Amino acid sequence: MTRTAPRTDPVRWSMHTLFRSLPMALALVTAQAAAPAGLHPTLAVMPGEPTAYLLGSWQGGRWLSAPQTRARLQGTEPYRRLSPGAAPTLLRAGGLAASLGAPCEETFEVPVPSLPRGLAVLTPAALNAQPRPVTELPTRNAPYERLVRDELIRRGVAAPQVTLTRLTRTDLDGNGTQEVIIEARRFRESSGDFPPPTGQPGDYSLLLLRHVAAGRAVTTVLASHVAPATPWNPESSDPMPMATQYRLAGVADLNGDGRMELVLHDAYYEGAGFTVSEWTPAGLRPTPLDSGCGA
Repeated sequence: MTRTAPRTDPVRWSMHTLFRSLPMALALVTAQAAAPAGLHPTLAVMPGEPTAYLLGSWQGGRWLSAPQTRARLQGTEPYRRLSPGAAPTLLRAGGLAASLGAPCEETFEVPVPSLPRGLAVLTPAALNAQPRPVTELPTRNAPYERLVRDELIRRGVAAPQVTLTRLTRTDLDGNGTQEVIIEARRFRESSGDFPPPTGQPGDYSLLLLRHVAAGRAVTTVLASHVAPATPWNPESSDPMPMATQYRLAGVADLNGDGRMELVLHDAYYEGAGFTVSEWTPAGLRPTPLDSGCGA
């Protein structure tokens, strides 16, 4: 990569300031690494729903699952609602977490009065869950469109129609360089926030992370679905290639260590859920924090 890095790709441009800002960035991470003591639960809001789902928590130096966390909640916890591109909102739980029941006994919803609709993450109000800015970028961006097109061609889509649905920029790990989460999808048939049961040729959903590794800008696939090149025949004995839609639900430091986690939302025609992963120099590392329900 010998060309001058264009300013339209914040990841490549930030490499020029890495070493100049590194001492300050390291000091920033150190200063923010101490989280308030106690339980740090994480909730997430499904798109189009006024209900918050319990994903789990951090306590005593370890991640706890949703069932482990449920028993520790008081039902009056204050939260901060974080949604990419929106101002934080302070809220308070209005009761204990309750199971959805069969077939989703280990999926728990937490009543939160006046909860705004829309995909979001709820973190403890006392926790500095976004120690660095999380910014939405315009989705008309030629360099990122090329990255998505190249990935789709690599996965067998001959002439992809690229649609960027969200670009989110932040410094995930506090090292002074910017990462960008690229969200792109295309489903010719969909129902609101859900994809069709099976996609048509050319349909896809991608989440990519643009970041710096070993001094160069690279792209990591966070989640992906690409429909088969041949339409599925319902009368065949072949299993249905179920379509899955992936979205970024939020970016937040959920345990107070100065590094922000990625909260991802996935949906298919009969269900939806959330997963949480830590970002490390070696790549994604899953956590026990998740929630979801579906047939």
